[in-house]
Amino acid sequence: MQIYCGQIFHQLKLIISSSGELISTIEESEWELRPTEGKFSIGELASHLALVCAADLYIANGATENDMRSFYESRMPTSKNQALAELARSFDGLKSFYLPLNERQLLEKHAAYWGVSYSRFEWLLETLVHLTHHRAQLHSMIVHCLKKEPNIALFE
Repeated sequence: MQIYCGQIFHQLKLIISSSGELISTIEESEWELRPTEGKFSIGELASHLALVCAADLYIANGATENDMRSFYESRMPTSKNQALAELARSFDGLKSFYLPLNERQLLEKHAAYWGVSYSRFEWLLETLVHLTHHRAQLHSMIVHCLKKEPNIALFE
């Protein structure tokens, strides 16, 4: 099971790296642009993406809805540099938590506050999917809304 975690972390590292490159293409003057009313601004999406590893881990470890509200209020990056730092810190925290786990611990089920239960391994897969989803959204915003071609490899 641990070999699978290593392979997932290889993919996560690629997603984190390319996400950081995408965030780096955003100018501070573009941070507040909101292409769709009622949806994330470009900066809010970048900030959310930066927190996915930490937020998903917090949820997987039993955070309540109120805990998550407080988490986002206290940790939401407000600039490109903060988002880049949080992206790295969030990923490092996920690795530090997961890599020492044994198979029994990886197979333990944990419930989210909205009722879904996954094993720790499934939560890790969920984090991979969540990051990939928001990276694609950010890439699309950069290309279609900012009219930039980031020339960043999204896959090996």
